[in-house]
Amino acid sequence: MAEHNYLIIANGHWPEEEIWRPLVKNANHVVACDGAAHQCLENHVKMQTVIGDMDSLSKEIQSQIQRETNVQFLRQEGQDENDLAKALKWVKNRGASSIEVIGIEGGDPAHQFAAIFALCEVPTNARLHTSKSTIELLSKEGYKNCSIEKNTLFSLFSIGDVQGIQITGAKWNLKDETLHPGTQGLHNQTQDECLEIEFTSGQLLLFLDR
Repeated sequence: MAEHNYLIIANGHWPEEEIWRPLVKNANHVVACDGAAHQCLENHVKMQTVIGDMDSLSKEIQSQIQRETNVQFLRQEGQDENDLAKALKWVKNRGASSIEVIGIEGGDPAHQFAAIFALCEVPTNARLHTSKSTIELLSKEGYKNCSIEKNTLFSLFSIGDVQGIQITGAKWNLKDETLHPGTQGLHNQTQDECLEIEFTSGQLLLFLDR
């Protein structure tokens, strides 16, 4: 079976099992970022790849994984990017059609912030899954979702200035507006069956509540 659906597991707190279990089931290939391999063992999640500089994974755990599973270890040194960015680049180069990510919550707030910025550093169709929301970098082709429940909260945050924003299907629609970095896009709300977002330039992050 072609490996099109990837699940990347970062070395943070996982969301509730009702969220991560279906993602594991749907994945053709599970990638653990460094120390996340230990959590995969504890939760009986089968991985195919462990990627990172391996500074958060003890030699004992590495040996256990190699004894019990058929996993490839991809050691990638360098502090210029975090392990999630390394994993995103790797699965992108393999032609992934969908990329889901868990394990970004908890711990140092800077690590959580870096995980979100990894979406901007390595633009893909990846979605970060937290206990409360999904987070994704919108593509230049725009965004259309006709399966969102009415009154669902969502937020848009720009990385730099984002030009030509148009939003339809929301409580506060926009037409050919510019969004600057800040709180302007916080907590909008869906009003129709379909939410559509378009923009002409820039990078735009969508936080969609569960």
